[in-house]
Amino acid sequence: MITKFSWRRAVAVPAVLTLALGGALLSTTAAQAAPASLVISTPEAGTTTTSRTVVVSGTVAAGATVDVFKGTDDSGTRADRINTGNSTTWSTTLTYADTDAVNQSVYVTGLYGGSGFSDPQARAFVLPAVAPAEVFSVTAPVGGQQLASRTVTFSGTGISGSTVNVLGTDGNRLPGTGAVAVVGGQWSLAYTYPETVDRNQSVRVTQVTGGAGTGDAPVAFVLPQGQTLDVVTPAAGSTTASRTVTFSGTGTSGSTVNVLGTDGNRLPGTGAVAVVDGQWSLAYTYPDTATVAQTVRVTQVTGGAGSGDITRTFALPAVGAVPPTDVVLDAPAITSPTQGQVVVGDQVTFEGTGTPGSNILLAVIPTDQLDELEAAENGRAAAAAEPADPADPIVVDAAGNWTVTLALTPDDYTAAAVSFLLDADGLPVLDAAGDPIVSAPSADVAFSLVAAVTPAALPATPIATGTTGLAYTGSEGTEAAIGIGAAVLLLGSTLMVLARRRAKLATTDVAGE
Repeated sequence: MITKFSWRRAVAVPAVLTLALGGALLSTTAAQAAPASLVISTPEAGTTTTSRTVVVSGTVAAGATVDVFKGTDDSGTRADRINTGNSTTWSTTLTYADTDAVNQSVYVTGLYGGSGFSDPQARAFVLPAVAPAEVFSVTAPVGGQQLASRTVTFSGTGISGSTVNVLGTDGNRLPGTGAVAVVGGQWSLAYTYPETVDRNQSVRVTQVTGGAGTGDAPVAFVLPQGQTLDVVTPAAGSTTASRTVTFSGTGTSGSTVNVLGTDGNRLPGTGAVAVVDGQWSLAYTYPDTATVAQTVRVTQVTGGAGSGDITRTFALPAVGAVPPTDVVLDAPAITSPTQGQVVVGDQVTFEGTGTPGSNILLAVIPTDQLDELEAAENGRAAAAAEPADPADPIVVDAAGNWTVTLALTPDDYTAAAVSFLLDADGLPVLDAAGDPIVSAPSADVAFSLVAAVTPAALPATPIATGTTGLAYTGSEGTEAAIGIGAAVLLLGSTLMVLARRRAKLATTDVAGE
């Protein structure tokens, strides 16, 4: 049977074509989106990644093709296309430049079963901020800054591993400073300007990297007014002669000075004291009820700004105490042995005269060691040994005589003596200035000691025998440097030691009140 077909005017092609093939009807339609079971595992939504290299990954139906775009849709350039094959996982790595914003998104879509994904997804996340590049800079002090302290902290940024130098106007590092290492991109250096230097200062800060200069910055700034204040009286740690204390010192002319008590106020009844010709002075009488231990704070004001601040501690005499008087002691004399005498034996008895009731400090040294003493007196190096400090002094009796016996090894010796005073506690009596009361030295006496028989071994340091007393002898191995004649070193090493002990005891007594 032949079927006739008629050609007619063209009509619209139907959307569905039906063909008969083997008795079955096959239909086809235009391609439609297919579900691909898309999941984005990384990065997690809204989190900050650990670096600007980001792994974008997830799962999808096997056989899918995954397309990854940077941004919120597929309008931009595709970053990667992944053919998963038989796998259900997919992954790609995206790298973001340091200039890219921290807030980012990716858009994931693709093809599955010949159709586009029906479940494309966008994922937003945050990139870590980019650390600023290490560059040299001076962040403090700021140019032209008025500083509050003369201790200035210079600081800034730089290239790690480099060194920074802070140079003065002479082109050298600030006195006592060295090169500063740059660690973690940071550097810092503290320096204290002397009180006497000008307020207007400038420095030049340089950086050196691998032996080459990599930074150079000048900085100018203004220091606070230098402290010119000084407190001369009362001396720190001293005991005043009376309860009327004269506070005095030096300062900047035209300034004012305040003497403040522990309550932070001026001492009762006092006011600001003017500094005239660089000097200031204020007298104040402490009441009998005031404690022996005292502390004041002395401040100076120049042009409305603080220019000095000193705390001074001292002690008042106890109520009713008799102020010390200036006592003049006669220089003692050594009457035995005599000049040039030869003494036979292994002991020498020293005799002499002095002020009755005073105490004798005797120095005996081998004559061949006097060169060392001369070197010490002339400021050259010489070892010094501290004199003995026995409990019992050598006392001048009522008739003005004194004596002490020492065991010595045969040698040529030179001896000298001075007088001083001890109080009831066995400590040196001090004058109004707080110094030990000491006489002028005796005349030197040179003598020789020869052995009557071969002597037995004697101690390295001879000791006083017979009459106990305060004495010193230099012997072989001691490297003594005692001021024979002038006796200055002897007094400095013995009487001042005792004076410090006295001051320490006085402080302990005061603290215990």
